Amino acid sequence: MATDFLANAAKDSRPSVSVTGAGQLTQNSGVYALAAALILADTIGLCKLPAGHVPVDFILDSDDLDTDGTPAMVVDVGVIGGDVDALIDGSAVCQAGGLARMDAIAGRRLAPSNVDRVIGVTVVTAPATGATTGTIQGTLISRPANADD
Repeated sequence: MATDFLANAAKDSRPSVSVTGAGQLTQNSGVYALAAALILADTIGLCKLPAGHVPVDFILDSDDLDTDGTPAMVVDVGVIGGDVDALIDGSAVCQAGGLARMDAIAGRRLAPSNVDRVIGVTVVTAPATGATTGTIQGTLISRPANADD
């Protein structure tokens, strides 16, 4: 059964960092340390997209979370409970570890909201052999929405 995990930065008790000036950027990031292997449909909320903001970029970094000789793990990154692949669609970065950047046009066109939204990872293809430890981290760069957004 899939599990929903939350990094401290994505919890309700943690306010998101936001700005109000036009053209100003803000960064929200979160890190999650695995205590068990991930399975299909698991989610990890990493950070928040502040209310009234739109994404500019997202950087996902991950340890090797699929230790099999033929790794299969694929993840999406987006709004947990919404457009789960809005920022990164179908990344294999968790297969060997490394970095992935926002690659989905939907992220650049994500409409602003009047509430904070949790940004995170969804496992769309389970690991062949899931690592029971490791770290996954996300950094969201966003800006206040304009009238044209």
